[in-house]
Amino acid sequence: MNWKEFSVLTEGICVEAIAGIFHSMGSGGVIIEDPQAARKYISEKWTPESVSEDFLNHEFVVVKAYFPEDNDVFEAFSKSIAAVEDNFQVKCSVFIDDVRNEDWEENWKKYYHAFKVGERLVIKPSWEEYHGSEGEVIVNIDPGMAFGTGIHASTRFCLRFLDQYVHGGENVIDAGCGSGILSIAAIKLGAAGVFAMDIDELAVRIARENIDLNGLADKILVQAGDIVTEIRGRQADMVLANITAEVVVELIPEAAKVIKSGGYFFGSGIVDSRWPSVQTALENNGFVVEQVLQDVDWIGVAARRR
Repeated sequence: MNWKEFSVLTEGICVEAIAGIFHSMGSGGVIIEDPQAARKYISEKWTPESVSEDFLNHEFVVVKAYFPEDNDVFEAFSKSIAAVEDNFQVKCSVFIDDVRNEDWEENWKKYYHAFKVGERLVIKPSWEEYHGSEGEVIVNIDPGMAFGTGIHASTRFCLRFLDQYVHGGENVIDAGCGSGILSIAAIKLGAAGVFAMDIDELAVRIARENIDLNGLADKILVQAGDIVTEIRGRQADMVLANITAEVVVELIPEAAKVIKSGGYFFGSGIVDSRWPSVQTALENNGFVVEQVLQDVDWIGVAARRR
């Protein structure tokens, strides 16, 4: 299958809004390229081969998403971007390129390698050999066109929360599962079962493939659907929501009805400017904020249900 890559060059203030537009249009793969974050990591002696000097000198942020080439989303996308420009008083430059599936796969294989998150988790691409040490929990992942490689801060936040809070036997809901990376990590850390969902059919397919790759089809159920609707009437010890602040705020009241007393809500994909609204929603719905992680403009939160 071939794809259309939509790239939006803009200012950081509206990154979340653009990512939300892409998600609402059904893209399972949203990438945010932030020169500020790259400069921070390089100052800490990390030298990525894939980042050019030209990119590092820019102040703009690039938000990318992918759609099948036969999916005609341009008109709806253009109207939404115009609304973002009007609301935020910013300029958004849009570029659209053709991407072959094999090109995407080869790019991942070139730059994506095994890495550790937290105390136990190792995220390993399916095509790479890795011999783990005692106590390491290895998650095999082939991200395809779905969001969720573990590299982005928002996914790493949730992985760290899982590593810290999963002790064994928990029932977990993964709201917006993307590649399935969080669902797989939860089970491998000892959770009893996961109900995972995503609005994007492509993400659901890729998540199922990754679940099969890890031999966990009997413990993780994945289905397509609106996360706010699908979560209703269920019960869980933990709810994962690595999405956007807007959707996190919408999900929190429903999650409060689902999570058992003493259980946890892990929220991520939150731009720092939107954190106050997320914090207020948590506090108004019976949650106690236990931990907040931040990386440049991104925030993740672990909150306990009273």
